[in-house]
Amino acid sequence: MRLTQKKKPIYRELILSLCFLVSLQLSSQLHAKEELTVIQTVSKNQRSLIISKGMKDGVFKGQEIIFANDNVSIVCRAIEVNRDFSMWAPLDMNVTLPFNKNDIISINSTVYGNVALEVAGDSGLVPDLTIKERMNVVNNPTTFTLKASLSKGLAQSSSSVVDEKNTGRSGNNFSFDYNYKFIPEFEMSLGLRIDSEIYRIEDPQLDIPTRRTMALLATTYHFVNYSASLKNNFYVTLAAGIGRSTTTIDNEDVVGRVIILPEARIGYLLKISQSFSMVFESGIESVSTSETFLDGTNQTTNSLTIRGSVGVRF
Repeated sequence: MRLTQKKKPIYRELILSLCFLVSLQLSSQLHAKEELTVIQTVSKNQRSLIISKGMKDGVFKGQEIIFANDNVSIVCRAIEVNRDFSMWAPLDMNVTLPFNKNDIISINSTVYGNVALEVAGDSGLVPDLTIKERMNVVNNPTTFTLKASLSKGLAQSSSSVVDEKNTGRSGNNFSFDYNYKFIPEFEMSLGLRIDSEIYRIEDPQLDIPTRRTMALLATTYHFVNYSASLKNNFYVTLAAGIGRSTTTIDNEDVVGRVIILPEARIGYLLKISQSFSMVFESGIESVSTSETFLDGTNQTTNSLTIRGSVGVRF
């Protein structure tokens, strides 16, 4: 008995080959997406740019794409991304961007550096920017902030005043800060603050004024990855301060030392122009004052205070 092998129809192999080629083409089109976009802004040092494409458009931190015009093509990496915008910097630290604000350029999402993302789908395989690289893309690392505040005491204890006579403390504050931003999220500040407060006693009715001059050191974290815009963002600040306090009681100035430890703030930075922003803050702080009367008597006052501030950054 002879066994014969049945041949497969050749058209089946052709169909399978065509399907394979079509799937490769579709995959290539999905990964190699080329389109035009408008540059929103370019940093002064030509080391970073911002486009109006964010998480809602499928952009993610660490992604690499090609930015190109008629003369040049540059591979850039997304260093900051939020819902609507993204900031990009060249992979080559020696390259400056030959683009300007409002330029229309071409972007292509497939570059060699994205192989790990396209094959494994794991953005963690793409190396993060080094601290040095992130420092180089900060547009304005040095800024100044001028703020005015209203304060209200929540609680206070004093070694020379009976608690039940206390009716509260309120006042106003003015501060001037020098800010240095190391990376888009993190900055340090050194500031000067002047307080003018009134401590009111109920019986006998008496207003006791206090003046303070303090130096403050603060660290701030900006939530740029969770804000609607790279320019506007919420932030939190932790600060401490030390300075001189003067309290006037019965026409006698009582001088001493004041320490703020800690002070916690939450704020919002609203960009008005390229070099000018509005600042809105609320905070709570623990203030400890140690003062000495002319007769040598020491008075220690501890208070918990809340503050609301409005200011400008430039």
